[in-house]
Amino acid sequence: LKEWESILLAEAKKCGEALQQHQCHLVCHKYGNEDKCCFLFPHEIIESSYFKSETNSVVLMCQDGYVNYHNQYILVFCRHNHDLKCILSGKSAKATMFYISDYITKMGVKTYEMLSLLS
Repeated sequence: LKEWESILLAEAKKCGEALQQHQCHLVCHKYGNEDKCCFLFPHEIIESSYFKSETNSVVLMCQDGYVNYHNQYILVFCRHNHDLKCILSGKSAKATMFYISDYITKMGVKTYEMLSLLS
């Protein structure tokens, strides 16, 4: 078991460095975000994860501000980049739904624009 854990950690480090490291590109500065990355990089460094009762949110540990929040098991076994986020509020869930539907459909009209036309 110890050998498996050490192999997992080594693979997670290798995959993390190759797949999870954010580098800003032109897309990061669309929609008037010339001074900052629209994906909110760099993240704030957080020593350990905790629950923030004032905002009813989970704050995830972050040791490197330019690495996506990820799960080492998903990273090693699937070998692709991913970004984890705890979504507890309706506002965050709605924003995520719009982002995912826009990403999947790749339509010229954004979901929130289409929904406003329907109302």
